[in-house]
Amino acid sequence: MRRGFFVGTLAVALLALGAAPGGDPEVPERYIAVDEVKALLDLKKQVVFIDVRPAEQFAELHIAGARNLPLPEMPRRLQAVPRQDFVVLY
Repeated sequence: MRRGFFVGTLAVALLALGAAPGGDPEVPERYIAVDEVKALLDLKKQVVFIDVRPAEQFAELHIAGARNLPLPEMPRRLQAVPRQDFVVLY
């Protein structure tokens, strides 16, 4: 991973969500530094990267193995976000 690619990323941890409620779900969210994500990866922790940019930008460049879930689609596709893993949205 290139360190510069993560600069300015938005990171949100989605842990142990139940079924998606009708409104905005309660999730533990916080910004996470690139070094923190790297430390998790170095420890072989399961981290799922979700690129929230439009599909066209995702196709141009994204983190290897990342999933694309454009931010405007997030509310109706929330079930696609893993609930057991540490999830980083960027």
